[in-house]
Amino acid sequence: MIKDKQESRDNINIIDTTLRYGEQTAGVVFSKHEKLRIAKMLDEINISEMEVGTPALGEIEMDIIKEISASKLKAKLFVYCEAKPENMKLAAESGVKNVIINISTSDIHIKHKYGKNKSWVISKLRETITEAKRNGIDDFIVSAEDATRTDLEFLLKVLHLAKNKGAYRFRICDTVSKFDPFRTFLWINTILSSTDFPIEVYNHNDLGMATANAMAAIRAGASSLVVSVNALGEGTGNAALEEIIMALKYLENIELGINTSKFREISEYVAKASSRAVPVWKAIVGTNVFAHESGIHADGVLKNPKNYEVFEPGEVGLTRQLVVGKHSGSHTILHKFKEFGIDLTDNDANELLALSRSMSVDLKRPLFDKELMYIYKEYMDKKKEKTLS
Repeated sequence: MIKDKQESRDNINIIDTTLRYGEQTAGVVFSKHEKLRIAKMLDEINISEMEVGTPALGEIEMDIIKEISASKLKAKLFVYCEAKPENMKLAAESGVKNVIINISTSDIHIKHKYGKNKSWVISKLRETITEAKRNGIDDFIVSAEDATRTDLEFLLKVLHLAKNKGAYRFRICDTVSKFDPFRTFLWINTILSSTDFPIEVYNHNDLGMATANAMAAIRAGASSLVVSVNALGEGTGNAALEEIIMALKYLENIELGINTSKFREISEYVAKASSRAVPVWKAIVGTNVFAHESGIHADGVLKNPKNYEVFEPGEVGLTRQLVVGKHSGSHTILHKFKEFGIDLTDNDANELLALSRSMSVDLKRPLFDKELMYIYKEYMDKKKEKTLS
């Protein structure tokens, strides 16, 4: 029977892949200093697990991974390896003793990526796990690439192999965004109806549903989610760290002990290091999240922020902004000028509002404080002239 597995949602794990999959974004390269800084920033806010790189990329990557490993972070660190026995020695040499072993499981990947068959996949995974143990790997996650286009019977066979060989978790990858939240829920729920093995879900964002799919996976009983800062990743990226953490807190009442007040700071740093600007409308960390222009919204927020805000801006490192523009109302004008130390009459507020709206339309943007004061000075001068005349 399909059911919402409430009992399995008490201990959700987050594994961040900004330093691995985030850097796979086309055109993105992090320097050693940047990777170390991002790792430390994530560690400081209590992210429990991180993917820190891919040893097979070569000497430079290995050097960075070794330095991150030596930096004594609290988080559990993982390196990412394709399912090749020789990669397990590289993983061990990197200094990180936890490995994600990735192997494709869908028919299309097996045929066109590997040119092999399902028996080869099972054999290769078994060989790789054996070599991982031989090289002293502490924990390994088996990652099923393109799992959501995989025959379920075969996927369960791979899962049970991982479980029997002592895997830490089993990762379900929605590599080409095959699923929506409803299919995600059904798929994970079905898998967990036949096993109690911990399931980790890796969502891609091709159709803009990575965060929603991740939340559906949690509802279905998944215990771990793969995320990255700003949803940075190859193609359209994946589930955003900041979105997942806040959604878990405010939609599922799951508090993970993460210091969310640093989210904007980390977001800005990753954006700068990746040369990928954060859109002003980006959920959770965009500068417009707490910007209000509409008269109805601004008035509601002035009376009680909870009228139009899910949480306080300081909770994610942002500040509230009341913007004066085309859609503003008189309450915003009264509030803004009170901040300037000026108490307006209702009539003056309405007159200044009309002037402000006109300038905003001409400039095609909200007004700066200096522009508001210019309007005020010009208005008061004209008002004084009328009085004298």
